[in-house]
Amino acid sequence: YSRSETSEKAYQYLKLSADKAAFSYSNWEAFRLYKMAIDVLNKLPDTGENKKRGIEVRLLMQLPMMALVFPENSLQILEEGEKLSKELDDEGSLAKLYSIIGMYNSFKGDSLQALKYTEMTFMEAEKIQNIEIMAPTATSLCISYMVTGDYSRVVEVASSVIPLLESTHRESDSFGRGVNVYSQLVASYGWAMGFMGHFDQASFHLDKALRFAMDINDRFVIAIAEEFYGFLLYVQGKMEECVRHLEAAITNAEEAQVMVNLGPTWAILGAAYLALGDLDTCRRCAEKGLQIQLDTGFSVSTAMCYEILATHSLYVGDLENARSYANEGLGLAVRGNEQLMEGVQRFLQGRILRREGKSRYSEAEEYILQGIQLLERLELKPYYTRGYLYLGELYADMGQKEKAVEILKKADCMMQEMGMGYWLRRTQEVLKRVQG
Repeated sequence: YSRSETSEKAYQYLKLSADKAAFSYSNWEAFRLYKMAIDVLNKLPDTGENKKRGIEVRLLMQLPMMALVFPENSLQILEEGEKLSKELDDEGSLAKLYSIIGMYNSFKGDSLQALKYTEMTFMEAEKIQNIEIMAPTATSLCISYMVTGDYSRVVEVASSVIPLLESTHRESDSFGRGVNVYSQLVASYGWAMGFMGHFDQASFHLDKALRFAMDINDRFVIAIAEEFYGFLLYVQGKMEECVRHLEAAITNAEEAQVMVNLGPTWAILGAAYLALGDLDTCRRCAEKGLQIQLDTGFSVSTAMCYEILATHSLYVGDLENARSYANEGLGLAVRGNEQLMEGVQRFLQGRILRREGKSRYSEAEEYILQGIQLLERLELKPYYTRGYLYLGELYADMGQKEKAVEILKKADCMMQEMGMGYWLRRTQEVLKRVQG
């Protein structure tokens, strides 16, 4: 039909083909077909009906766009939809497009611009309890807050929308997003609670999200929930379980062409293998994760890939590469306003300086204290508790035994309370060495 210039029929069949491809998670094919449908639609008369169809097809594109980390000219396509929505005074579609554009900015490393789009849209919808706008925008807003490390705000947003979905029996809806909003919000809530140290609640909600996504066969959310669960188990120090969930996440993501978070998933898998003593597998996984990040342009957590490669280099005694990776990671975290990663990167800078010798000890202490202060402000208890471990190790090397014992005992108590497995054992080993 497109070759015979029968544009109306061509548009209809291209859109139907794209819908089918998206439904089967053939995301690259869906993205290509939707773009072709838009090209054909642009040849049709500039009527109000065709403008409505132009908005509709762009909203349908959001799942393959998100899954593929907004490839090619995705932003231009979305901004054209924004223009059409304004021309038709279609506030509902405009709000949804703002939510997607906000997610685009989160993925590409502009967290301030992302929040500009998502916070205002969510607050306006919340005032009038417009669930059609609140629900999908909440997922975008949670992602923005995750990027900036504001996990207490993730809890606040998710906990305001989840009960609303349950009370209105809208748990199975995608709200036009192509991905189940309810299970995504439940997973986000669980992840945030875990990062704040509430591991039992985190596990409960991640199990709930994963079961729900599996029941409706939402491969996108299954991949994301498995990755969240694996990451959480790494933070808690349960490395064998962490590996199982991350490998399941990778399998689901690769089969469903869900590139978002795939790079960080490989990198955290590498970190888990490092904790298990497999240095070669750690390096291969972290390098693969970084390459995926660079190939897709997914800025979020690229700093983490560099952090894991730097930690590997530190373990094998390659201080030059450790420093190079660490500097790259810290720069990315600061520029992207990834505050959690900035705190972790400051710990890493301190650990590297500690290994460089006595003349760098005061600098090392300053970096670790900066990281602790930042992560305490964000209320990320498992992370700043690890900072106490690194500070205790430094004080031990500095010969400040009393300070080392004091801070290590503090870490030991908090890690026991949270059940932080691997990290607790490491802390107890250092404490035993210092006291011995």
